[in-house]
Amino acid sequence: MKMYIYHSGTALMPFGDDVLEAQLMLGTLAQAQERACVRHGVELVRIDKPSEALDRPCLLAADYVYFSEKALGDFLKTAAEKKASAAALALKRCVSVEHTLPLQDVVLNDWEDDRGQVVYDLWLVPEGPLSDDPGLVRAALAERCPALTVPMREVVHAVRLPVIDEQERYFKYPFTSTICCHISHWAHLLWLSQLALGIAWNDCFRNHKLRAAGKAIWAVLRRMSFNKWKILSGMNLRGPGCDVHPTAYLEFSRLGRNVKIGAGACVRNSLVGDDVVIADHAVVINSVIGNGCYLTENFFMVSSLCYPGSTLGNLKMQMAVIGRDVYLHGWCSLLDAKFVGDIKVMHHGKRVGTGRSFMASCVGHRAVLGAKVLIHPGREIPNDLLMVSRPEDVIAEVPESIPPRTPMVRDAGTLVTLESLNNRPKT
Repeated sequence: MKMYIYHSGTALMPFGDDVLEAQLMLGTLAQAQERACVRHGVELVRIDKPSEALDRPCLLAADYVYFSEKALGDFLKTAAEKKASAAALALKRCVSVEHTLPLQDVVLNDWEDDRGQVVYDLWLVPEGPLSDDPGLVRAALAERCPALTVPMREVVHAVRLPVIDEQERYFKYPFTSTICCHISHWAHLLWLSQLALGIAWNDCFRNHKLRAAGKAIWAVLRRMSFNKWKILSGMNLRGPGCDVHPTAYLEFSRLGRNVKIGAGACVRNSLVGDDVVIADHAVVINSVIGNGCYLTENFFMVSSLCYPGSTLGNLKMQMAVIGRDVYLHGWCSLLDAKFVGDIKVMHHGKRVGTGRSFMASCVGHRAVLGAKVLIHPGREIPNDLLMVSRPEDVIAEVPESIPPRTPMVRDAGTLVTLESLNNRPKT
């Protein structure tokens, strides 16, 4: 069977990239679609217009649709078991579905009750013509291809949040490999990266059962313990050429080729690409780091996504998306919390809510953010932006004669005595 994926013209801001180039786990959306099709013996054919899908029956999807290997396989399996000749992929309402739902343009069926489901733009088409216009496909196939709910399982881990008043105190962190998402915003890349570990490990366990079982048994035997943390510290996959300092701590993570991890560094529940350098005492938790990135000493990264080639020197970063070849200075800060209300982002020209009180920003490709730069949550930093400190915030001139042991302060780019500053007339 063939899967036709038609071009929708979707571009992700602030990058301006076609949606197929979006960073998904350690590759692109296009590569993820191809892997899922190859895994299930489906021939992927990319087309400009839906009407160019000629074979029947066939699978049809928009190019902005991410579908995991498990989701596609179970969709085909369920359709065969129920002898459904026409169907649209649907997932029942659950934590992992709700995790990526904000900002998606999808069909919601019976959303307010226990039968709630999300219907995605991935169809099994038995017969009949298709429109030239991608915008008309969903409506045209609504009656011909009824929703088919794909079975799924998930494990939910509650993470405590630093909230005030009556806000939700725990973030529900789902672990599953049955995922589908309409990608139209950088926030979707962030939320999918937070699910990436579950997708990657479940695919590994399913596709390499003996190797995965042996890995788990060896982790137990080597540590002579059933303590989950000790077992998880032995459940790591390393690519060839990795150089990990003996004092570094790895837990339930996957490293690409030629990764270097320095003394005292910590990498937990993360996917790390090829040729990444994680310097001494840096910490990476629940994140995806693209190929060739450099994380400087003492850097702290949580639940974030980084495209390839970036240098991250700021002290701490949580729930952010960093574009390709970005440089963040050590005193740059991406604020990530809003204690009252939800964080709003730009989407289709409007500022809309995300339903999240914790989320940072997205930094475009090749941007450079210098010292003392603070970014409000939910903002888009454009490609190639060079942002530096205000001149008056930097001591550019040091007076030749400075009184010894006299308190000095920064003022207008130079140093003045604290007494002279306090004696200035109030304005």
